[in-house]
Amino acid sequence: LLSKRPFDQRQQQILILFGRQVGTFYELKSTQAALLETSERADAANRAKSAFLASMSHEIRTPMNAVIGMANLLLDTPLNAEQLDFVQTIRRGGDTLLTVINDVLDFSKIESGRVELDLQPFFLTDLVEDSVDLFAAGAAAKRLDLLARVAPGACRQRVGDPARIQQILVNLLGNAVKFTERGTVSVTVADADSAELAHLGLSGADAPVRFTVSDTGIGIATERIDQIFEPFVQADASITRKYGGTGLGLVISRRLVDLMGGAIWLESEPGEGTRFHFILDLACTEDGATDAAP
Repeated sequence: LLSKRPFDQRQQQILILFGRQVGTFYELKSTQAALLETSERADAANRAKSAFLASMSHEIRTPMNAVIGMANLLLDTPLNAEQLDFVQTIRRGGDTLLTVINDVLDFSKIESGRVELDLQPFFLTDLVEDSVDLFAAGAAAKRLDLLARVAPGACRQRVGDPARIQQILVNLLGNAVKFTERGTVSVTVADADSAELAHLGLSGADAPVRFTVSDTGIGIATERIDQIFEPFVQADASITRKYGGTGLGLVISRRLVDLMGGAIWLESEPGEGTRFHFILDLACTEDGATDAAP
């Protein structure tokens, strides 16, 4: 039989403390459940937003290509000076808008997890030369030296996604040319050394390749370096006003490097230029290993 004797003061305090602990436990569980539900809703909203942006960017890009194509056709027809100026303005504006749309589309695809790698053999030298050729005219207009070099000892034929690697190089080269008024922009490719791999946590890589894009441009302030790979971030607000751009090129590059299991970082000082490095593990083919081209 249960005793009818009332609890003494000590027993009452124990019961009160126990009740409080039980109440706190249930409050924590309720809070955790609410936080989890909120997080899941936020993730779903972000995925929906990214999917919407990707769809809209694609729908806008298609007619923009038509506008630019028609402008190019008009430029091949007889035009007076005023008409030529109008059509050139249309084409420049279309090219700029298309660049913005492409950045938003790529960023949205990456955010929504819709990017898939297409692994295939490719030649490093061809990839680098094709990337550099895209900026030859712009560099020449600014009287910049535009250089490219693949180290003689590096395996020439690799396996990876050449389109995505070129996209990273194009983003970095585009920034280098844009932010450099005099001097040199260069791309170098070489095998990564073991010390770099250990420092970056990539010591398990079998065939690591280090790409470096260097310039003698305006540089980046030390306090801004940690933020430079964040979406919509540029070195400062005045840079956006003067040079334009979406601020998405570097974050796209970083996400692509992450997707390929590599690492990307930079070294820079204001007024002294910038060096972007990224390392990817790209398997060497048998044909590439025997290619001793300089």
